[in-house]
Amino acid sequence: MTADVGIYEPLYAPGQEIADPAFIALQRGATARPEWREFGILVDMYRQGVHRQHRFTGLFSPKFNLKAKITGAQFVEFAKANSDADACFINPFPQIAYWSFNVWMQGEYAHPGLKCAAQSLCDASGLGWQIERTPRHDHRFLAYSNFWVGTEAFWERYVGGVLVPIAEFLETQPSSAAARLVMTDTTHTDAAPFLPFIIERLFSTFISAQPELNVVAHPLPSERTEDYCNSDFERLLLSRMRASVDTADCGRAYPAELIERMDLACALWQQHFFDYFEQRPHPHTNRTVSRD
Repeated sequence: MTADVGIYEPLYAPGQEIADPAFIALQRGATARPEWREFGILVDMYRQGVHRQHRFTGLFSPKFNLKAKITGAQFVEFAKANSDADACFINPFPQIAYWSFNVWMQGEYAHPGLKCAAQSLCDASGLGWQIERTPRHDHRFLAYSNFWVGTEAFWERYVGGVLVPIAEFLETQPSSAAARLVMTDTTHTDAAPFLPFIIERLFSTFISAQPELNVVAHPLPSERTEDYCNSDFERLLLSRMRASVDTADCGRAYPAELIERMDLACALWQQHFFDYFEQRPHPHTNRTVSRD
């Protein structure tokens, strides 16, 4: 092992500088599959054996500091302090846990048709997953933005066992119905197909179904959750939902009424998101949302 924690940051443009000095520059330049985003890079890293060079290996976007609100050095120290883990992660959207039962509830409202596309992709790739059976994603499992690091063994199980079969399917059968479906454009501040938003949600789906894995979430004091909210409406939802959801998470009991309330809150939040950021640039992208 050449380092305890190797976190790579992709650089695409000539002259682009690394955003966080704790990360390792990964020169990418123009790629043949830009629509695959970080998914393609993770698969390439796996195929090149990059995950065998460190105790923990990860790929973090240049927006890590902006989204996670900590430095790369702080995350590296967190991972080092949990060196016996299989994987470590940080979720830059902790507030969403309070109005979305799991990543797919929020994902379906953000990208209508996402669950159908994801199920078709899982079926075609031979994963044997049932998206509708995904359990609750509380703070132990909720992980947006691919901010995770894993051991070589974890990479073999997750990237090698989940992401690579998906890549191989898309590479060999690009004209199939499932492949064409996941490449359908969806609403976002940046033009993108369903694919990267499906991939982003597979990490939480995977670890929540693997109880034998020791996956450690970066601890976030509950009083700091408001710091991650991007509007007063999010802070209002958080204040109204937090007590009930925390109680349910503590007891691992989720009555139908609570799930229905989360579903309604998630629908309202997503509609507000579209309306709000159609007129204002989103702080993570500095772009508005286009629903054309």
